[in-house]
Amino acid sequence: MVTGIIIGIIVGSIGTYYSNYAFNFLGIDELSLPSLEEEKSKRLEIPPLPKTLLTNELQYTLLEIKRTDFGVNGEKPLEGGVFLITKIEIENYGTAEAIVYGKNWLLKDEKGRIYTPKTFDASKEDNEHIFSIRIPPGFKITKNIGFEIPSSLELDRELYVADKPFESQPVLLGII
Repeated sequence: MVTGIIIGIIVGSIGTYYSNYAFNFLGIDELSLPSLEEEKSKRLEIPPLPKTLLTNELQYTLLEIKRTDFGVNGEKPLEGGVFLITKIEIENYGTAEAIVYGKNWLLKDEKGRIYTPKTFDASKEDNEHIFSIRIPPGFKITKNIGFEIPSSLELDRELYVADKPFESQPVLLGII
């Protein structure tokens, strides 16, 4: 019985040695299977963060992106929809208070469909501006802005923000 165990260990060791040698000979350093976490992150295709944009004395930094069944204020999406919540930090490098209006914030998919903010933790404005964010000079403000999108939407999306305080145009912050 002891002899059988010793022979098994020797045969196993020899097999391991030659299999490692053969894989190294073929240019394969090690055999590894992707982990469950790697596969999950590939499916979710979460882009690297942060994305930063400096424009007209405002610096936008995209801190976090998440898909959720509820909006920033607990709203429920329409049937077949989810919220894409973006956590954005805005810093005012100017010498005066900046007011950023949400009328030019949008999410655009690869097919050209446009989604406007539906949920946010900013000051609600009239229908033209949607929301506003006041930033004192030299300060950073962090806000959650959410877009309602179809739950099946797996295309790349472009996030646009206001290019400057007050009267502005949309400018691309990044692909999300």
